[in-house]
Amino acid sequence: MTADELIAEITMCFENEPFPGDLNIVTNNTPGYDLEALQIREAFKVHTWQTLPDELMQYENTAYCSLSAKGLKYYLPAYLQFAVRAYAEADIIPDGLISLLTLPAEVDVVRSAFDIKRYQIDEKLPEIDWGSFYQNRLRELNESVRWSIDRYSQFNPAQGRAIYHFLCFMRDEHGADYWNDELQLAIDRYWFQFA
Repeated sequence: MTADELIAEITMCFENEPFPGDLNIVTNNTPGYDLEALQIREAFKVHTWQTLPDELMQYENTAYCSLSAKGLKYYLPAYLQFAVRAYAEADIIPDGLISLLTLPAEVDVVRSAFDIKRYQIDEKLPEIDWGSFYQNRLRELNESVRWSIDRYSQFNPAQGRAIYHFLCFMRDEHGADYWNDELQLAIDRYWFQFA
């Protein structure tokens, strides 16, 4: 997949995503409590994800960590496209996105059990929706895993596939920049199900 094809896919999958509303952009809207989150909200609320300026994303290069679940779903495509379109200029944004899109290490135990169960030959097993089975097992893990799953599960299948393609593109084009195979890890822990 080329960069242009990936950008087109991201655009198509997220183009009709509704704006979350001013008070649903960031996780904390309490005046005087989290000034950084309020600054992000004020800067972002005047932009659609399609018009979010590169300069603002560079300045707020970790803003996606302060976004609410709805805010992340709405503004993530801008960051994904920026990382694809201008990898060097995006600076730390690709690293942060990969980290954000990677489930914690605790899921490796569930993933191993999932793989064993999925490939186990047992005629008595009923037909199972393996994606739902896997996500339900993940929700049983600790709070950080649940937090991630709650955010990831809001993406529809087409959006999940676009995120999967983003991770594959980054792995194929920039994998040498990631010495610990972080991109494949992100794919293997969650996004593989959208392949």
